[in-house]
Amino acid sequence: MRKARWVGGIAVLLVLLAGCLPRMQEPLPPRAQVQNFQLLSVDPFADSAKFALDLKVSNPNAFDLPLLESTLTLYFGDARIPFDLPQMTIPAAGFEIVPTQITVPLAASAREVQKLLAGETIRIQITGKMKAKVGPVPITLGPFTLLDENVKIDLKFAVPSFEISTRNSSLALAGSQLKVNVAFRVTNPNPIGFYLRGPLELVIAGRPVARASIDMPLRPRQSGAGEITFAVNLAEVPGAATAVLAGLQVEVRGGVKAEIPGVWQQVLDIFLGGQIR
Repeated sequence: MRKARWVGGIAVLLVLLAGCLPRMQEPLPPRAQVQNFQLLSVDPFADSAKFALDLKVSNPNAFDLPLLESTLTLYFGDARIPFDLPQMTIPAAGFEIVPTQITVPLAASAREVQKLLAGETIRIQITGKMKAKVGPVPITLGPFTLLDENVKIDLKFAVPSFEISTRNSSLALAGSQLKVNVAFRVTNPNPIGFYLRGPLELVIAGRPVARASIDMPLRPRQSGAGEITFAVNLAEVPGAATAVLAGLQVEVRGGVKAEIPGVWQQVLDIFLGGQIR
């Protein structure tokens, strides 16, 4: 009987002590704001668009928040992209700047990329769960919304540079025609890739004498080689036979489209000039 009373007294004492202990406050999940959003590349030939996304991740709690692994999803139009934050400890009522990069499939985000390239804003969201080391056992925060914000970019498109490659260009007589093969090199300084498509004119002695079309891919921030062949009636080029030996001064000009089909396009005025033989 005494033993039972003793055990019961101990149990009551433990309950009372537990009630006196401070209860650990359940932490609030972190919040994020966009610190920087920048276009890195749009490559239609790789079906991808890449962006730099720097986040200011804040701790709304009055104590340090050690964050462990995360299971997050970034919503970018119809694209759903797995998104992770690195493990870190955010100081009480403080923040950390977290640089990240995101890659979205162009096919699933064409409308959003189109808006961004046109200077418009789009909405991005990041939701999911994270684990935090608060107390002896990690706890799960969420599901919650880490980020819900509008973003935009400032695309300053630069006209690609064209240069005739006289070494690879050529003239050749073919029956009643002069075949003028104009080889060139084009450099794209922009973070977006595109197709160059459209008609060009061959101009000799100030007169348009033939037309041909260009259709070539150009990747972001890369150079490419191309060539276009014009068929010119010999009557349009007096002294054509001599020109084959001595060389011929030509110009190539026209308005062609730089385009990402269904996403973006811009008309470019092309001009190349040089002597070929």
